Amino acid sequence: MAPVMPENLILVGFMGAGKSSVGRLLARRLGRCFVETDDMITAREGCSIPEIFARHGEAHFRAAEEETLRVLRLKTGDVIATGGGLPGREGRMEDLRALGTVIWLAGDFGALYERALRAGARPMLAGRTRDEVEALCRSREPFYRQADLSVDTTGLSPDQVVSRILGALAAREQAAR
Repeated sequence: MAPVMPENLILVGFMGAGKSSVGRLLARRLGRCFVETDDMITAREGCSIPEIFARHGEAHFRAAEEETLRVLRLKTGDVIATGGGLPGREGRMEDLRALGTVIWLAGDFGALYERALRAGARPMLAGRTRDEVEALCRSREPFYRQADLSVDTTGLSPDQVVSRILGALAAREQAAR
């Protein structure tokens, strides 16, 4: 049985971790709304993330993420998938944890990188070598580690990851009793 929790469930992790696909499945399984911060940004900006980066640069995109965090304070009981870089600024994990339970979708870098490459246009991959992308991933890990829960996605299907998340939430709820 799925845990009954009114708070938001917030998925963080590097690109390729499966935040979007897992988030959709998790929301469906829990009967919740699914919210993706990158979708919120593209809706407000009126163009895709690669276009935002090309037209306005990364700093503009990161400012849009900050505004999105403010809007997320209005959400209750949703499953929220963040962009991979959103938690990677000082204070942002604290902001996310104030919104609900933060779950880090961790994984082997090689697997994450391959998934991210298959997923199409990713501005943070453009013009970077594999080693540079790995360094970016490692630089974000201290932020991701601040999550309330961590689930390793390596070698798992989205459905299997959702099952692990639900198990971890149930165990956490049980321990709190």
